[in-house]
Amino acid sequence: MALLKRSRKGIRKRPSAAQKKNSKKAGTALPARKAQPVQVSADKVLHFFREIAAIPHGSGHTKEISDYLAQFARERGLSCVQDEYDNLIIAKEASPGCEKADPIALQGHIDMVLAKRPDKDMDMLTEAVTVVEDGDWIHADGTTLGADNGIAVAMMMAALDDDSIRHPYLECIFTSDEEIGLVGASHIDLSGLKSRRLVNLDSETEGVFCAGCAGGGEVICEMPLKKKYKGGRCACISLTGLSGGHSGTDIHLGRANGNRLMARALYSLYKAYPFRLVSVDGGDADNAIPAHAFAKIQFSAHIDTESVEDFFAENADELKAEFCFTDPGMTWSMEWEPASKEKVISKKTTLRLLRFLMALPTGVTHVNGELNGLPQTSLNLGIVRTDEEVLQTVFMVRSGLNSQAAHIADRLVCIAEGFGARALVKPFYPAWEYRADSPLRDLCVSTYKKTAGREPAVEVIHAGLECGILSGKVPDLDCISIGPDLENVHTVNERMSISSTQNVWNFILALLEEAAQEAE
Repeated sequence: MALLKRSRKGIRKRPSAAQKKNSKKAGTALPARKAQPVQVSADKVLHFFREIAAIPHGSGHTKEISDYLAQFARERGLSCVQDEYDNLIIAKEASPGCEKADPIALQGHIDMVLAKRPDKDMDMLTEAVTVVEDGDWIHADGTTLGADNGIAVAMMMAALDDDSIRHPYLECIFTSDEEIGLVGASHIDLSGLKSRRLVNLDSETEGVFCAGCAGGGEVICEMPLKKKYKGGRCACISLTGLSGGHSGTDIHLGRANGNRLMARALYSLYKAYPFRLVSVDGGDADNAIPAHAFAKIQFSAHIDTESVEDFFAENADELKAEFCFTDPGMTWSMEWEPASKEKVISKKTTLRLLRFLMALPTGVTHVNGELNGLPQTSLNLGIVRTDEEVLQTVFMVRSGLNSQAAHIADRLVCIAEGFGARALVKPFYPAWEYRADSPLRDLCVSTYKKTAGREPAVEVIHAGLECGILSGKVPDLDCISIGPDLENVHTVNERMSISSTQNVWNFILALLEEAAQEAE
């Protein structure tokens, strides 16, 4: 993700690691980050975060957490509007003496990406995430943490709960199903919203304000299958230990895509030792780079298993070498089952299916030349699934240009139909365009300089945020996005910095105070 910083001339790139090193050699010190005293403890924020983690709230399953938030509002006598999509708007009257200040809104989403280690025996749709504190970091036990975007929910709850916080009329917007196409934001009714400035709390780097993002959408391809029982010897292939990552913020880092690598491995193996495919499955979400993939294939009952294993191991070693820096944990295995009858796909259809998977693109397709290499358009082959009748592939397409997003969607349709599959292009959400004039951004920058002692960076990102949809619903809505340091979101290695959460909480309180003083 390219970090971009505001200057009088517009947007300029933040110093790279090499530039910092050269600057030190030249004797020109970069501004040091100043440690600031804690203003208000973030303990209440973390308390609410743990309560949220105890409620299963994967995308498409947000009713329980939505009702929990509605009950939270009722218990505190706060105005609450909850809709059929599980969205909520909870409002709190201005602090005494701040009634004339312009209202302000905080916003985040209540769903999370569900991903777990292959060996983790739990149902994330019904079981709670286990939160683990390790020094300055909070992570989960073998699953995604849900800090994306549970920390936003927790901060809004803490702001609404504490009557000592000075603020203007405050509206907290909780949206559902952001991770599966910004569904909640697309359906929420903002006709009664009083605020014309909105702080989205869905960013992942402290001290970096997001002021624009790519648009995107989902494309699903399905290839019809026919299976029949046939005797033979099955091998189960597993690919695990990949780095994975967010398909927006990490797509340009060159990390391995588990679905892509499984297709490569299977195709190479088929050319040497033809087999029948039983199943191929990989990935957890369209917006997460798949960190694992699995396949089951059938050979003849008398296959030379040792020769197949040797060929497979050699191919696996080549793939490990390709990604030794980005995915050092890559692990391949092949396990044989006793000879038996299995429902399989014919060899001819297996080859067509493998060619289809090989032809499907994934990764960055266009780079933004103006913004120093920021990915402009990409797609992520996030999910591959096989059942009795169909092989399904699910893509997340992202772009800062609607024309390029449409082109990639058309390209997927052409590939799918060329192989006898069908494609469904779901409605795309719009890009959030950068505003040259943003009083809210100016207020956030000045407030951050006061609280942190340093100037923040301002960037445009390739990931998707709800600001584009929300600003399209409310005329002249001025938006900015902030958040604490999160790492490896959408993966089982997701973690959140406690000290950074404290710093961002301090900033939010200071921002509400500054916003409350504007009318004085």
